[in-house]
Amino acid sequence: MRVALAGAGRMATHHARAMARAGGPVQLVAVADPLAATQTEIQALWPNVQAFDSLEALLAAVPVDVVHVCTPPSTHVRLATTALEAGCHVYVEKPFAESRTAAAEVLRLAAERGLQVCAGHQYLFERPAARARELLPLLGQLVHVESFFAFAPSRRDPTGRTPLAPELQLLDVLPHPVYLLEHFLRLADPASEIEQTSLALGPNGTVHATFRCGKVTGSLVVTLEGRPVAHHVRLVGTRGMVHSDFVVGTVQRLLGPGTSGIDKAFAPYQLARQLVTEATRGLASRVIRRQRSYPGLAEIFGAFYEAIRSGAPSPVPPSSIVATQEICDQVAAVVTAHPTALQASPGRRERLQVAVTGGLGFLGSEVVRALQLRDAAVCVLTRRLPAPWERVPDVEYRLVDLGQPLAPTALRGCDVVLHCAAETRGGQGAHQRNSIDATRHLLTAAAATGVSQMLHVSSLAVVATPPSARDLVDETTPLTPDGARRGPYAWGKLESERLAVTLGRELGVAVKVVRPGPIVDYREFDPPGRLGRRVGPVFVAVGSPRDPVGVVDRAFAASTLAWLALHFSDAPTILHLVAPTVPTKRDLVDLLRRSNPDLSIVWLPRIVLVPLSWLAVVLQKVRRPRHEAMSLIPAFAPQYVDTSLIQAFEARVLGAPEHQARPAASLTLTV
Repeated sequence: MRVALAGAGRMATHHARAMARAGGPVQLVAVADPLAATQTEIQALWPNVQAFDSLEALLAAVPVDVVHVCTPPSTHVRLATTALEAGCHVYVEKPFAESRTAAAEVLRLAAERGLQVCAGHQYLFERPAARARELLPLLGQLVHVESFFAFAPSRRDPTGRTPLAPELQLLDVLPHPVYLLEHFLRLADPASEIEQTSLALGPNGTVHATFRCGKVTGSLVVTLEGRPVAHHVRLVGTRGMVHSDFVVGTVQRLLGPGTSGIDKAFAPYQLARQLVTEATRGLASRVIRRQRSYPGLAEIFGAFYEAIRSGAPSPVPPSSIVATQEICDQVAAVVTAHPTALQASPGRRERLQVAVTGGLGFLGSEVVRALQLRDAAVCVLTRRLPAPWERVPDVEYRLVDLGQPLAPTALRGCDVVLHCAAETRGGQGAHQRNSIDATRHLLTAAAATGVSQMLHVSSLAVVATPPSARDLVDETTPLTPDGARRGPYAWGKLESERLAVTLGRELGVAVKVVRPGPIVDYREFDPPGRLGRRVGPVFVAVGSPRDPVGVVDRAFAASTLAWLALHFSDAPTILHLVAPTVPTKRDLVDLLRRSNPDLSIVWLPRIVLVPLSWLAVVLQKVRRPRHEAMSLIPAFAPQYVDTSLIQAFEARVLGAPEHQARPAASLTLTV
């Protein structure tokens, strides 16, 4: 069976791996993708595969039996139709289509031509789903199905492109919990229609929907904010329960009425024993099989190829594809039901207008709210439109890619630029584009538009290490000469700050620099990297409990930046933005314990870090001999920061309206 891939990205690579495990006489013969660089990994897995820049060119040159469509969702229907018209069977990744009508049209064309179509519903072929189907008859009459999916949206596209907006990532993964829900509701009552009884979208991207299929109810929850990451299906019947976990790969069951006192007493122990056994089996299976592709992919491929050979129905029935698409359409209508205009409502022109970059990020989003509470007019320059729950009323959002030269209208009407945007991940290439080049483009546009004031958010990581470990770092401390050795992030911040100061002087734009320490949120505390690392249920705190850490609370940092932007003439040329009273590592560990009482704390002395750092440097040099090796020691060193300047601004910042309107988060320090 000759198979071709439409698309050569990350998902297509998983397909290429799974094909090798699917069994049977299968050969990947060709791949189509306009980006030649993405095809390299697939060609390494299948050395004889031919590469084309379009599916049309591929089908014209190579005889193919099956086409796998692994491209962005907006292209699925067009490419599936192209493959069907060429006489090929088609496997389409989720989401299958952009609407029920489009999905039905693809299936109609396949039926007319006598061809098979399969959707990417691979979770149905994983062990947790298969085992739940086996146990279903033992549950008596099924009364309820719960499908739950909590995931963390990606902040960065591995290809370097702009990542999908959170609501689009939600819709992208939505088919997985939906088809599982539809599948078990249909098994329970094949004769009844599935009806949606309620649908709601939470304020931060949580979808909750309920359904009825005859006498069976269904519950669907998909959340961006719920933690930990989880994906499970729970089946409840008149004589028992099954819980299938697709993250861990476990299946737990309680069979029988479970009404007696003994049943209730022993139920937790039964579940605990099953969890340990199942989790161990699942982990061992994945390690032994060295599975790198998604679980279930090889199984669904094998079932699809066998259906084609034997003429049997597709392993994913057309009715299931349409029903899944219909539910996804209903959810999408709620998720995307928001005004398309992102202009701020007309306001008083006497309000100072501040352009904020990075206004959807961890710090920038808080800065936007702090500016609004001070009655500033705010426009956010962003590479993607914000999700409905990310938008702040009366804030204008302008689509701008700072990695490219800005249009003349990008800063129209603005008085001050507050530059919070910067790359936080990736190598030097990503930081060059999204930190250094972005600063150049922003300053050039500001000068061309007549904006003469910019507040540049840098980092304490750009400051040189003092000669003595206990010397205070203040605003006069010089910049580090070895930014590359501190990693791509510090290098990008260092070069961005240097560029901002020199280019601003050349262009006549007044640039003032704020260097925050690690930014934390005392309300929802997540430990900074300087404190240590979490390893499963253990947190390894590196250094001495007495070591100071120059962190700054997110709310205080945002309020300070808002005040400085609105009082630009009173702002210092350089400000180190840390907590006015710098906490110690013990203070932060105590805060971590309060928010994570089940976490065990282990202290790792700095002296132990020295040989580990040397080993890490050697390994970096072996793996990447042409790149600068990064030492671990500076990353965990104590920070002795002179806080006299930030203390001078503290009273003015804390007297701001946003701090009067809500209680400021605080950290009780150990004296």
